Amino acid sequence: MIGEYLGQHEEFPLAVMHSYVDSMKFSGLKFDAAIREFLKGFRLPGEAQKIDRIMEKFAERYCADNPGLFKNADTAYVLAYAVIMLNTDAHNPMVWPKMSKSDFVRMNTVSDAEECAPKELLEEIYDSIVKEEIKMKDDLHDASKTTKRPETEERGRLVNILNLALPRLKSASDTKAESEKIIKQTQALFKNQGQKKGVFYVAQQVELVRPMLEAVGWPLLATFSVTMEEGDSKPRVVSCMDGFRAGIHLTRVLGMDTMRYAFLTSLVRFTFLHAPKEMRSKNVEALRTLLGLADTDMDALQDTWNAVLECVSRLEYITSNPSISATVMMGSNQISRDSVVQSLKELAGKPAEQIFVNSVKLPSDSIVEFFTALCGVSAEELKQTPARVFSLQKLVEISYYNMARIRLVWARIWSVLAQHFIAAGSHHEEKVAMYAIDSLRQLGMKYLERAELNNFTFQSDILKPFVILMRNSHNSKIRGLIVDCIVQLIKSKVGSIKSGWRCVFMIFTAAADDEDESIVESAFENVEQVILEHFDQVVGDCFMDCVNCLIGFANNKCTPRISLKAIALLRICEDRLAEGFIPGGAVKPIDAVPEANFDVTEHYWFPMLTGLSDLTLDSRPEVRHCALEVLFDLLNERGHKFSSPFWESIFHRVLFPIFDHVRHAGRDGLSSGDDWLRDTSIHSLQLICNLFNTFYKEVSFMLPPLLSLLLECAKKTDQTVVSIALGALVHLIEVGGHQFSDGDWETLLKSIRDASYTTQPLELLNSLGFQKSNNQQLLSREAESDSHGSRGEVSISSNGEHSHPEPNPQTSLDNSEGSPSPSGRTQPAVSPRGQSIGQRIMGNMMDNLLVRSLTSKSKGRADDIAPPSPVKAPDDDEAVKAEEEDSPMMETVRSKCITQLLLLGAIDSIQKRYWSRLKATQQIAIMDILLSLLEFASSYNSPSNLRTRMHHIPPERPPLNLLRQELAGTTIYLDILHKSTVEQEERDSTEEADGFSVESGEQEKIKDLAEGKLVSFCGQILKEASDLQPSTGEAASADIHRVLDLRAPVIVKVLKGMCIMDAQIFKRHLKDFYPLITKLICCDQMDVRGVLGDLFSKQLTPLMP
Repeated sequence: MIGEYLGQHEEFPLAVMHSYVDSMKFSGLKFDAAIREFLKGFRLPGEAQKIDRIMEKFAERYCADNPGLFKNADTAYVLAYAVIMLNTDAHNPMVWPKMSKSDFVRMNTVSDAEECAPKELLEEIYDSIVKEEIKMKDDLHDASKTTKRPETEERGRLVNILNLALPRLKSASDTKAESEKIIKQTQALFKNQGQKKGVFYVAQQVELVRPMLEAVGWPLLATFSVTMEEGDSKPRVVSCMDGFRAGIHLTRVLGMDTMRYAFLTSLVRFTFLHAPKEMRSKNVEALRTLLGLADTDMDALQDTWNAVLECVSRLEYITSNPSISATVMMGSNQISRDSVVQSLKELAGKPAEQIFVNSVKLPSDSIVEFFTALCGVSAEELKQTPARVFSLQKLVEISYYNMARIRLVWARIWSVLAQHFIAAGSHHEEKVAMYAIDSLRQLGMKYLERAELNNFTFQSDILKPFVILMRNSHNSKIRGLIVDCIVQLIKSKVGSIKSGWRCVFMIFTAAADDEDESIVESAFENVEQVILEHFDQVVGDCFMDCVNCLIGFANNKCTPRISLKAIALLRICEDRLAEGFIPGGAVKPIDAVPEANFDVTEHYWFPMLTGLSDLTLDSRPEVRHCALEVLFDLLNERGHKFSSPFWESIFHRVLFPIFDHVRHAGRDGLSSGDDWLRDTSIHSLQLICNLFNTFYKEVSFMLPPLLSLLLECAKKTDQTVVSIALGALVHLIEVGGHQFSDGDWETLLKSIRDASYTTQPLELLNSLGFQKSNNQQLLSREAESDSHGSRGEVSISSNGEHSHPEPNPQTSLDNSEGSPSPSGRTQPAVSPRGQSIGQRIMGNMMDNLLVRSLTSKSKGRADDIAPPSPVKAPDDDEAVKAEEEDSPMMETVRSKCITQLLLLGAIDSIQKRYWSRLKATQQIAIMDILLSLLEFASSYNSPSNLRTRMHHIPPERPPLNLLRQELAGTTIYLDILHKSTVEQEERDSTEEADGFSVESGEQEKIKDLAEGKLVSFCGQILKEASDLQPSTGEAASADIHRVLDLRAPVIVKVLKGMCIMDAQIFKRHLKDFYPLITKLICCDQMDVRGVLGDLFSKQLTPLMP
């Protein structure tokens, strides 16, 4: 009674059963032990569907209590039935031969290893069941009133109820031995009773029939066949048909499969449906007999279903096609022909239909064979011209008839049906394909009426053919029909869909890639409705399919409107995920055991984050910007709960890939059509730096790879990429430098030093030729030693951008720093005090540097960079030709110069904002980097080298130079040295205001070092300037004037620096400075003489008595 009640399908008994099973605890129990415990409380009911509902719930509960043991509840469900069959097989003496351990393992093994139970578990279950039988609770009330059922009947009851097949046949050797024994006993009996004639003995033992049938069966078959072939006598035909029926029945009962198959195939052959012209009334009787067997003795057909169903298909074809019906019984009189055709039409009605109706009576193995055979016949019909759908229609009908079978059997049926419907739905005839898909929809609708418990996946299997057809179909009408079918399924069965959501989203994902806008629109409307109205249905693993679907729509190029709405829906999904609507997906605080939380969080969050990351490279600006905004808003909003390992994955797998197109740009960099990539990169680099600064405590360990990204981009030849990367570096320093630890500063300075070294334009030394001063000779030796694996103490030598001006001298240099005028004087220009050198460089780089100096290809550029051997400048045609040949090398030099100018900007940003918080060693490192930059530039710009290059270019054009870098580097270097040599009181007040302090011993060390560097640097520049005196020769004097014009901005910058030099330092070194200063009084550069006047008034006048 209890089992019968629990198995009912009504709402309340079903709820009682679910509550009863949920009250049980199977945690830690082995599978067979759990079944034993489960079946102790009640006796399983006597109806297959009731048992199926109970076993489904058991499988769900066991998987919930033992997560991870099985991939899904389907595996536990199938294994539960396998255990029941094994229990009956092992302990029912009527079953022989017994199932071996290998048979049991093989029966529960499928092609997908994840879908089946582990082999060790199966072997353990087998040993346990064989050793001890599972006994179900008896009904005590029935036991008190009735006698005990036979043991064999009791043991086989459950398998019989479920209509499951067990092997019952004896082995061939045992059967043969037994037959021989019976034949000998029969022969002995005949000999003993030989004197009696005409006496028959009745035997009750069925076993005695088998040897008799073996002896006469084949001759009887031959007799029946010859009679059917040679005569048309109706009494003889009827007798033959009785013989066929009896023979087929006896061979089935006795298990004589070979003889049964021979009788059946002979009977099928006599139907003559394959040759309607030769058909006679006797053939109609053969067909009638065959259809009768399908109604009364279906078990006898077994392995001949294919032939039987093929006969039914041919019968329908003949009777439904008048042209074929007219050929029946060709050559006979009209009355006979009409009679035969009428008989065929009668047989095509109810007798043929009864075959399909009676399919519900077939046992589990036979029904699978029946479906397989009918699919085979349908496949042949679809190959015909025109294609026929009779058997396809019958497949749908018998699917409805057999829908009530337990899921274990229906799963096997569907594995056959799914493949056939996929093939039919891919048919080349559109009408056939659409019919198959609509039939598939009908079956899906019908099956979704059955409730699915948690962790089961059969709904997904039911809808999977739609996924395959959607992905493979090239017909827009077919794809549109599939979308319409799924939409209808959702609207009518939205409350019943569980595991089916995965396939639904897969289909919509395929629709998102469609080129037909109507299909995209229809699919997206329903996805939007599902997320907004039925989000609680989209749980577990289906959530990621939902995210992938939305990403697919966001990537669709049909209309930006859908893409933007898809991104908005992604944000809604993220909110639901963070709020805990998806089990296991909510982010937890960092201190909540991140190791245990990380895998689940990553599992749910990364598809969304990586999808948004990919969308940042979309060619449509509105989509690209929206994706960037949502991605970084999401990270900024949720990042405080992310663990460090999670952040590391986000940077490496979500954020850094945004810049892959920049990092992997070729020699020519980004093309002119990739301006949108530049814009995105600039915006993204700013956002990633802001993100880093916002979550500095959580992501500080990511500084090295972040710097590596920025400086790797800075080494590219594309000038825009370089500007983007180092602009972001300056932004990172200015916004977040106050949070950097000492280790971070060490990492940053080392990265800048390495970048300045690797971007050193050695091509200027190797290809352009100039006389090397002592400093430059040292620099070259260091470069050589580094190329062999050892780097000198000052390992990073840097340069600035080489200026390549137009013939008009006013545009030869950056106009913000003063450029030579036609009169030989420079127009002084001082940077605004509120703007750092780095900001000024970054702000004007593209306008002043790229447009004016680098992107212009002026005539004679090859002369500027050619070796000094030719004295006479080539004509314009030769210059242009040489310029084209040297273009790749000049592009490399140009890019390196830009990089080093921008690196100077980064150094200036550091010294302007964070100088007081740096350690002494870090301050010294910055000085050394700047000094190495200046040594390279000043050596290349030395008067002797400038004069050498002037000899090979027209007088109206300035020589190739690095004056911009030298001027910027000089400004920053002097600022740093002045900061380091200020009086103790002034420094202490500044550091106190900033909240940082340096130990007094380190302060004195830095002050002494800076003083030495300052005096040495100023003295060297003054000495070079004082040596620029006019010579007696007119040509030499003109060269000196031109060099002085070029060098004047640097000289002026140094003299201005000396004006603000500490008075005590100037006084201590006056004897070194004074001779050099007095020589400059005669300089014809008005700017130099003007600043000399300021120097005299500020430094020398106070020293006079």
